[in-house]
Amino acid sequence: MQLINHESAIIVDVCEPQEYKSGHIPNAINIPLGHLAGRVKELEKHKAKPILLSCRVGNRSGRGAAILRKHGFEKVYTLAGGFNAWERDNLPVEK
Repeated sequence: MQLINHESAIIVDVCEPQEYKSGHIPNAINIPLGHLAGRVKELEKHKAKPILLSCRVGNRSGRGAAILRKHGFEKVYTLAGGFNAWERDNLPVEK
């Protein structure tokens, strides 16, 4: 939450569109993991900000972070436990 509230982190949800529609972190950008490398340009304008990657349980976001780092993004973080942990902690959710 600190990254989001104090550093204006950009949230990228790497879930598939149907998973994203069932619930996601407010204001998250949905770019499925399989499309991330091809859509990196969409995130270029946010390169100076922290980017927080999210998926359901935390597995795909780690792979997504590696892709972004390979493309020169330095402030890349993953959400520990993924969206499931976010929801379990009663944090805000959009559907």
